[in-house]
Amino acid sequence: MMYKRQFCLIAILVLWFLSGGVFSQSYLQFQASQGYTVAHNSDVREVQGYPFLFKLDYASRLKGKEYHDHLKHPLAGMSLTYINHDNRDTGRSYSISGFLQPTLGRWGSNELSTRISLGLAYVTNPFDPINNQLQKAIGSNVNYLGEAQLIYSFDLSDKFDLNFQTGITHISNAARKLPNSGLNILFFGAGLSYQLSEESSEIYKRFNHKNLAYEIGRFTHTFMLRSGVKSIRALDFAVFPAYGANYTTALRYSPIGSWTAGLDLDYNRGYVRENMAVNESSGEERDFVRWRTGFAMGHEFHMNKLSFLTQFATYLKRPRADHNLFYQRYGLKYHLTKNWLAAATLRAHGGRADYMEWTLGYSF
Repeated sequence: MMYKRQFCLIAILVLWFLSGGVFSQSYLQFQASQGYTVAHNSDVREVQGYPFLFKLDYASRLKGKEYHDHLKHPLAGMSLTYINHDNRDTGRSYSISGFLQPTLGRWGSNELSTRISLGLAYVTNPFDPINNQLQKAIGSNVNYLGEAQLIYSFDLSDKFDLNFQTGITHISNAARKLPNSGLNILFFGAGLSYQLSEESSEIYKRFNHKNLAYEIGRFTHTFMLRSGVKSIRALDFAVFPAYGANYTTALRYSPIGSWTAGLDLDYNRGYVRENMAVNESSGEERDFVRWRTGFAMGHEFHMNKLSFLTQFATYLKRPRADHNLFYQRYGLKYHLTKNWLAAATLRAHGGRADYMEWTLGYSF
């Protein structure tokens, strides 16, 4: 089941790449970057280093959809990334990801753009209680990858562009298997972009999806059911299921944006078992809320059938005296039909993942 869900994420990323509509001007891009592993907590200090990152992209410029015009005809594509983490306890990582690269501005031969990437990363040396005890950042071979870049490009010729990029790469498994402090890598580097063709292969035009209907100023309502898994450190890293439900209302204010508000309900068996174990070991009966409820507000960034969502939320009742009062949610949502949707989102408390949510919803 674990790998099926991760393959689902790859499928969503492929849909991201293919949902663009009309493709033109395909590109092959190379990036080489020097990085620095940020010690965002004490668990990461033992695996710090100066990683080297190499990236190979295939991308196409998107045209033909309304949101393409709003994003100034962005690049969309797939990336293969190799990272030497400059630390023997982490080793190397290999990743595949999908990305969207909107243009921020262009003047003469110069262009400034930003890029968001999401995908999967395979890390060669995760935590092992016998052979790799110092590795507290990465607890599993298979992890999620998120990346943000700022890219400056200069036209060398009609076919070649010189690029300079800076950004941050995040690798973790969303608390599916602990320890999981995660890796945050700041990087800076240079690269080349080569235009392969003026028009992409005919095969991609088969994925010229119809526009998803919407109305500016209209409210939509969505019911969602969620599930995930969470590992608990205090219970010998045992893995427990988590379930949730949500109602969200959204106000469409532009072709590419909606404001959202909604109510959350979740039952996290790992959180419940952890609190029961703490009460048993201490001999005290600390009160804690088994069914956590919350109120979430946020934003959806629409790209036809696909949207990127961010939510900031507060629990309606603090789950226990020392529990975080606030949490966040980030992820992708894809409309399977006009009404049915699927989503993959990360629920987190500040900088610490709670669990990855796999969602099926109905919108009306």
